[in-house]
Amino acid sequence: MRDSSGHRWTAKRGPSLAALAFALSSCTAAHYAADADREVLPLLSARTDEVLGTRADTVLYPAPLAADDSLAADGELPDEPGPTLALDLATSLATAVTTGRQFLFQKESLYLTGLGLTLQRFNFGPLLNGTIDYLYSKTEGDGFGSAAAFGGTFGISKILDSGGLASFTTTAGRSATGNDGLPPSYASAASISIAQPLLRGAGYEVSHEALTQSERGLIYAIRDFELFREDFSIDIAADYFDLVSQKKQLVNLRRDFEQSQFDRQKALALRQVDRNEDEDVFLAQRREIAAENSLLDAETRFERDADDFKIRLGLPASTPIKIVDAEPEFVPIRLDADSAVAVALANRLDLQTAAEQLEDSERAVRIARNALLPDANLTLGLGGTSFTTDSGNILPDENDTVTAGLSIDLPLRRKAERNSYRSTLIALDRDRRDYDELLDVTDRVIRDQLRELTQLETQIGLQELQIEQENRAVAISEFRYEAGELDGRDLLDARQALITARNDLIDLVTSHFILRLRLLRNLGILFIDDNGMWTS
Repeated sequence: MRDSSGHRWTAKRGPSLAALAFALSSCTAAHYAADADREVLPLLSARTDEVLGTRADTVLYPAPLAADDSLAADGELPDEPGPTLALDLATSLATAVTTGRQFLFQKESLYLTGLGLTLQRFNFGPLLNGTIDYLYSKTEGDGFGSAAAFGGTFGISKILDSGGLASFTTTAGRSATGNDGLPPSYASAASISIAQPLLRGAGYEVSHEALTQSERGLIYAIRDFELFREDFSIDIAADYFDLVSQKKQLVNLRRDFEQSQFDRQKALALRQVDRNEDEDVFLAQRREIAAENSLLDAETRFERDADDFKIRLGLPASTPIKIVDAEPEFVPIRLDADSAVAVALANRLDLQTAAEQLEDSERAVRIARNALLPDANLTLGLGGTSFTTDSGNILPDENDTVTAGLSIDLPLRRKAERNSYRSTLIALDRDRRDYDELLDVTDRVIRDQLRELTQLETQIGLQELQIEQENRAVAISEFRYEAGELDGRDLLDARQALITARNDLIDLVTSHFILRLRLLRNLGILFIDDNGMWTS
């Protein structure tokens, strides 16, 4: 195949062009991804500083009533040979915010929200467009000839704050024929136009709603992500301390099982010397079986929950881990309920978002009301053209045209707009009721959490007393059993009561710790650092 200059194209050029196109597309894709990161990441950083930067200095704190002494935790697990990865609370939180799948998904969702805002900003900024075209034609036969035309267009447009659209367009071209001996001809044109709605669609609020909602949507997304980080860290801590609690209960259950084995052997020995009855041996054997079953159930549950915890941290379930023993911090809560509720209403990020979303609904009503107005559009234009054979004088300098127009479309068909307007009114009423309900629920939740924390603190104190009593009861039962004043059943019951009391105390302290964190989160005074650890 030959081109217009007589050169023959060969098949060897195909792969070269394909390789060049592939290289260019690869470079372009990488450039766009890097360009998006350069635009979005500074945007997220700036907006996060703007929305959350001074939060720690501006939030309100509830007034304390009194301070109580901390409760000492009960018991520790003995050291055990550690598997590959030792997980304490700090390591668990840091791992969760680094490899946790749920955390990474929410982080990427925030990024995508920022990415969407960059597109809206682009759409409402000056938009450039341009084309270059070339056409060659050749006719064979009688009167054959050839012709070539080359041209280009360039334009820029922008949506105005008033709701209008301003645009500028220019074109230039050259055309020539190959056989008639005529010089090439040049043509150019330029025009400026403004289309401005006067009623429906006029104004910044109506015309820029998509940009406004995207800007506010990013703020909402930043707040939602911060609340997710707080809830995520609390949930990770709850899972971690649940595993710690299970380990401690396993220690108690193992001790109980070992004691039951000793009691069964002792009962058999005493039976051989006629110091007890067959029933005592039977009870001891039944107690040993029950203790072993409880231990097996607890071990199975611990292994399952440990696997679930690893998956939540983003670790393979096969990863060998060691749960490092730790005591949840016990800090009694003494807050004035009315002050705590006022603080929550002032600080909570979700309440701030709900209030601003109510403003969005009010704005939607105004926009829907604007859509009921007649269409009244004003257009203004100025343009010029030029046709010449002088290549040095191709700018438009003649045939200047000025246009002005006004069109009014009477609102004779507004059924859809009417329904939309009525729907926005209903939606606004619903949003107001939902917002009021959210405030009431917040009030109730804060007061209920304070009551529950007070209840847990009382139960912890009672449980400590209960453990002291159960320890004395076991000591007395063992003494009386050795003296032959008590049968084996009573001794076994006393030991089981002590095991149960110790396990209950572990659960109470852990529940108090997690609930205290949730209260601080609901008061808006829980802050999470980059490693997932909280400060307040």
